[in-house]
Amino acid sequence: MKIQLFYAKIFISNFLGDYMQAVFKFVASFLSLLFFLFTGLPCIITESKSEREENIAQQIERVESLSEAYASGNYQKADESALAGFDVSKAYADGVKFNEVAYIATHNSYQLESVPSYRKLYRDLENVTFGLIDGNAPEYSSDTLTEQFNLGIRSVELDIETVVDGDDVSFVCSHSPLLDMTSSCYNFRLALEEIKMWSDANPCHLPITIIVEPKEFFLLEVGMRFMNVKYANEIDKLLIDVFGDTLITPADMMGDYSSLKEMRENDGWLTLDECAGKVVVLLHDTDDVTSKYIKQDESIRTQAMFPMLRYKDRDKDYASFLLVNRPADIAKYANELIYEKNLIVRTQVDTYGSYNEEDRKLTLLSGTQILSTDYPKKTDMTDVEYYVDFEPGTARIIK
Repeated sequence: MKIQLFYAKIFISNFLGDYMQAVFKFVASFLSLLFFLFTGLPCIITESKSEREENIAQQIERVESLSEAYASGNYQKADESALAGFDVSKAYADGVKFNEVAYIATHNSYQLESVPSYRKLYRDLENVTFGLIDGNAPEYSSDTLTEQFNLGIRSVELDIETVVDGDDVSFVCSHSPLLDMTSSCYNFRLALEEIKMWSDANPCHLPITIIVEPKEFFLLEVGMRFMNVKYANEIDKLLIDVFGDTLITPADMMGDYSSLKEMRENDGWLTLDECAGKVVVLLHDTDDVTSKYIKQDESIRTQAMFPMLRYKDRDKDYASFLLVNRPADIAKYANELIYEKNLIVRTQVDTYGSYNEEDRKLTLLSGTQILSTDYPKKTDMTDVEYYVDFEPGTARIIK
């Protein structure tokens, strides 16, 4: 009995010790977080603004340098078949269609590592929430758009904020204003021009898909506005101005069909050959903005972007691209959406800091055409243990 009491005391002592350590860690982290929120936010904003100015200068310098390289012919030309992992020329000749190819896509394709003070905030949040918030999330960094294209990526996602200065409307590309502004392509127009230059320099490339996601963050910087349909129409004008005939519009994709639905039901997607060297832009589903964008012309013939819809809207006349982000959902719906209804679906293979081999295999084999990942092949693969690829290549024919 004495021995049992002895071990019970040890167990209780260890349990209370671990418990008190956990409580102490939580209280210390919570107080640190409160202190940081009062004293650190100005530091985050100051650091972010300084880093933004540097990012902007780097973007301008890079685009100017690329322009000179393309003009002189001194640039890296894309070997499309080697990058894709299949004979692209044969696919063009065989009439493979736009919806019959799956692509590795990048998520937050503009993102650079956040400033040190913002990274500290996340580490404190991770402690306070006992790991529910990933303290490493602000460390994510992507290659530049040009580097991604040179590695075979043919689908990117750009988050944008609207900036209004008098009568001028422009857009910037970042995760959130003031706090998390690090970006390799902060100036949205310059980002589009970088894509156009790369496309012109590699005229036989597989079509590039750009997902434009308007952000609606609560902390607005001076001059920033919440997205509305008026500003969405300004994006249309910008796309047409920058891309011209390089842009495939919904009207181009429909041809003589009365709707996108009729086009799909008649297996009328354009062929890869017809899309070669061109760009398609998708408007990410954004509360009521997308619905108002559609209501202007439900045939979508007069809009520049294809609206991305959710599963519940899969049978709408204007449905062509769908968001089904969870791998578990795509496992349920892939056959219906991709093979029966001829829709193009985007799903997320993973998110930064959270991935598993089961989801990777499930999504790669699902037939989903746009496979968004935070772990693509990169210019620097040093010590990389996990990445998403079709092995070989960044694309594959699914039908």
